[in-house]
Amino acid sequence: MASCLFFRILARMEDKRKPTQRRDAQMNLAEILVYTDIRQLHQIANHYGCECNPHSKNDLITSLLSSLRHRSTISQEVSNLSKDETHFMLLLFLDKRTVMSLEDLLAKAGIALDGAKEQKQAEARRFVTQAMKRGWIYPIRNKAVGQYQIPLDIREPYLQAWLEQWRQENQILELQSIDAYRDEGTALCDDIMQFLQFLQQEPVPLTADGGMYKRHQQQLFQFLFVKEEPLLPQKWRFGYGLHFDLYPDRFSLLYDFCYYNKWIEESGGRVGLSEAGRERLEQQYEDSLYHDLIRFWIRLYKKPIPNLPMLVQLIPMLVSGGWVQQSTLAQTLLEWVKDFYYDDSFQVLTNRVCKMMVHLGLLRVGQDQEGNWLYSATYASQTWLRKYNGFAETTILLGDKHG
Repeated sequence: MASCLFFRILARMEDKRKPTQRRDAQMNLAEILVYTDIRQLHQIANHYGCECNPHSKNDLITSLLSSLRHRSTISQEVSNLSKDETHFMLLLFLDKRTVMSLEDLLAKAGIALDGAKEQKQAEARRFVTQAMKRGWIYPIRNKAVGQYQIPLDIREPYLQAWLEQWRQENQILELQSIDAYRDEGTALCDDIMQFLQFLQQEPVPLTADGGMYKRHQQQLFQFLFVKEEPLLPQKWRFGYGLHFDLYPDRFSLLYDFCYYNKWIEESGGRVGLSEAGRERLEQQYEDSLYHDLIRFWIRLYKKPIPNLPMLVQLIPMLVSGGWVQQSTLAQTLLEWVKDFYYDDSFQVLTNRVCKMMVHLGLLRVGQDQEGNWLYSATYASQTWLRKYNGFAETTILLGDKHG
């Protein structure tokens, strides 16, 4: 069957008289192998131990198609990956871009590796070379040097193989097993409107530190979907937005989002509604507001949490279809989360990632009878988030006072 597919591809190429690859490089493995250099084909065949005629490109391709797409081959390959190689694989395949530069690939390998800078550079190049031998990435011909493509049909089988192995090793509770849980949905968007309406009444005075007075915060917070308490002065809080040292976590994100969009103005010791904010209040709710808020959070938190785009994609996959204990997630993910100043890796994972994903409606949170925290995926995390690519987003810097 693979041989027939090969000849159909060749026939189509001859009919169209197009010797160069498609410009968008949105190609499946079978199409890419036709264009691949014979040297790389030999390297891939040697890596997987394919038995074929090394002098026949047709035989090489048909053998590789049979091996590279075989479920047992993929499962065995995933099982043999080291911790750092697994990290690199997840960074590579959770990124939905099908074309990446050499710099993109080296950056991913660098994130996956620990150690001295000089060692990381050499090892990162080895990771990229090894990815070519595994058949994960292929140089794009007739393009600028250093451009690589990932077959469209390779990504999902590898991710599913890793997930299946993870699920075999970890416990997932049925959705019906938790009686009480919290799903905030798009409540944060509703609270954005509440905040703008609150400022519409009159501007709110600011303290010398630039935050709203505690009594005004308490007055506002009673109208919000999620109740938070005003912060005591905590100058160690920084890195997660311009107003993170002034307000509790959820409201800090809400405030920074409004500030970034220029819906509010800080002037003359007061914060008030801008003209753009008044226009926003007059508009009806659209899903784009919710999506923009999630994108904003990822871009804002990306600097202190470099692995955030991967975690945002990976966590809903781990907790899809059931409930997973926080401790189970921590056992898997903490090795890919770094300390950030006063936040240790566990606090970064639970407070800066999982808790904020609950506030953004990307996770549900509940407790079992023993009081253990558990998470489950929401509809938003299984639909829109699966299409969204946080890896391609640029970092937002709001003039962080400490960064």
